[in-house]
Amino acid sequence: MKAITLYLVVTGATYFDQLDRFQGWSGTPLTPDGLAASQAVGQQLSTVKFDTAFASDTSRGAQTGRAILSQQAAAPELQLKPALRAPFFGGFEGQEQAAVWSGFATKLGYPTVTAFEIDQTPAELQGLLHDHDSASLAENGDEFWQRYTAGLAQVTAATPDQGQALVVIDASALQTLIYDITGQVATPQRLAASTITIVDQVDGQRTLRTN
Repeated sequence: MKAITLYLVVTGATYFDQLDRFQGWSGTPLTPDGLAASQAVGQQLSTVKFDTAFASDTSRGAQTGRAILSQQAAAPELQLKPALRAPFFGGFEGQEQAAVWSGFATKLGYPTVTAFEIDQTPAELQGLLHDHDSASLAENGDEFWQRYTAGLAQVTAATPDQGQALVVIDASALQTLIYDITGQVATPQRLAASTITIVDQVDGQRTLRTN
C-alpha cells in the first residue's frame, strides 16, 4: 500500500484567461499578475518539502511550476509531462468560451448559461466540444480522463511512499478530478487560477483534504 499527498496548484492566470479563451494545448504565457500569484503560492508552500514536482509541458504549466519551486530552499526537478495537459479542445482552441457555451445553452433549450453548466458533468461538456468540433480533433471526456490518469500514475510511481508531490494542474483538469472524487461539480472559486487543492491518495484511492 502506497500513500502520497498531492498538492494541486492551478496554473497562474494567462492572457487567454484574461481574454476568456479556450486553452487546452495552446501555449499562452502567464500575465505579470499570474506570475506574481504563482510566486506567492510558492511562498505559501515554502515550508512544504516536495519529493517530486510535475506540470504539463505547456508554457503556462512550466512557468507556474518554476515560479512555485523558485521559493523552495531545496526544490526537486520540475518534470514536464504531456499526459498532464488540459483537455484538447481541437478547433475550439482560442475561441471565446462565453460565446461557445452560450450557443450550446441556447441550442439545448436552457434559459441561461449557468443553468446549462450546472446540469453538465465535466465529461459531458468535453463531449459536446468533441461532437461539434469541425476539425474533428477535440478529445472526448473518456479520452482526456484516460490520458490524465495515466499522467497521475506517473506521478504516483515517481513519488515515494509517504511523499509529497507538487502537481501544477489546469482548471479544466481539476474540475474533472474533483468530480471523479466527489461526484460534485466544483465551484468557480475552487478552480480559480493559483488556488491550491490538497488530495490524499492511498493505494490509488483519492480523497479531498478539507482546507
